[in-house]
Amino acid sequence: MTKPKLPEDLQKRGRKPIEIDYDMAEKYSSIMCTQSEIASLLGVSLSTLEHDPEFLRIHKKGMDKGKSSLRRMQYHAASGGNATMQIWLGKQYLGQKDKQEITGKDGEPLNPKQMTDAQLIAAIRAEREKNPSK
Repeated sequence: MTKPKLPEDLQKRGRKPIEIDYDMAEKYSSIMCTQSEIASLLGVSLSTLEHDPEFLRIHKKGMDKGKSSLRRMQYHAASGGNATMQIWLGKQYLGQKDKQEITGKDGEPLNPKQMTDAQLIAAIRAEREKNPSK
């Protein structure tokens, strides 16, 4: 025995597909919004976005665009003479780092290899007392 066919409008079941505003999603992504923030702004659940391949593609594209924009602004700041940005970029991309040198009582560099552990610890403490910010 076969089931009788239902009218076409009764055959469609389940929720209507949720509309996602992909243009707004890309704009939010380009200013580095998280997926959770975008879900809230678009009025959809995070789960909906996480399971939408088109949104995931757009989110990655927008985040990459935002990162490159930020990198460009940092580079322009460094090129314009911003010493703090120049130092930071040097540390990030050129492997540069701050060196801390411990000096003796007359300002001469110490050779830790020629010192006992107690002498070295005393020198470090004395240096910290002179320069508490280090």
